[in-house]
Amino acid sequence: MHYYVEARSANAARAAAFSPARAEWQTHSYRVAITGATNTPVIINEFMASNTSTLADPQGQYDDWIELRNITDQEGDLTGHYLSDEPNNPRKWQFPAGTTIPADGYLLIWADEDGSATPGLHASFKLSASGEQIYLTDTDANLNTVLDSVVFGAQQTDRSYGRSSADADVWIIMAPTPGGPNY
Repeated sequence: MHYYVEARSANAARAAAFSPARAEWQTHSYRVAITGATNTPVIINEFMASNTSTLADPQGQYDDWIELRNITDQEGDLTGHYLSDEPNNPRKWQFPAGTTIPADGYLLIWADEDGSATPGLHASFKLSASGEQIYLTDTDANLNTVLDSVVFGAQQTDRSYGRSSADADVWIIMAPTPGGPNY
C-alpha cells in the first residue's frame, strides 16, 4: 500500500502541506501480510501444471488443473472463495455462487484462463510448469484469509503434484488421481 497525507489550512490562503514533502514523487508505504488459517475444511489436494495428454477439460483441451478436497463430513460451500497463483493478488479468481464440494469429496478446477467457459470451473489463470504457488483464499467477509497454499518447483509433464496419502503435509510427484484419493 502506498499513500501520502495532505493537510490544508481552513483560512483563505488554503495552504497545503504534504507528508512526505515530495509526495508526487515519493510516498509512504507499508505491506499488508497474508494471513493464514490454522484449520480449514477444504484443502488443495493435487494439481497438474503440465497436462499434455492426461485429462481433457469439458471443452476437449488438455489444460492445467487444481483439485480441492473437502476433509469434513459436511458439504462445503465455496461461494465467494478465491483461487490465485499470485501472493499479491489472492483474489484473482472467484468461485461462482453456488459452488459446493461434497462431504469427503473432491472438486476439479481448470487453470486455463477460460474463466467464463462452461461447463466446468475454469480459473482465470494458468499454472507455470517451471514452478510458482497456488492459494485458496477465504471470502471477503472472512478477511481473505489464506485457507491453504502450496509453493512448487518445476513440474513433470503429465505427472501431478499432490499430498502423500501417508502424510498430508508431504507433497510428492505422482500418477494423477483427479477426483479420487492420492496414492
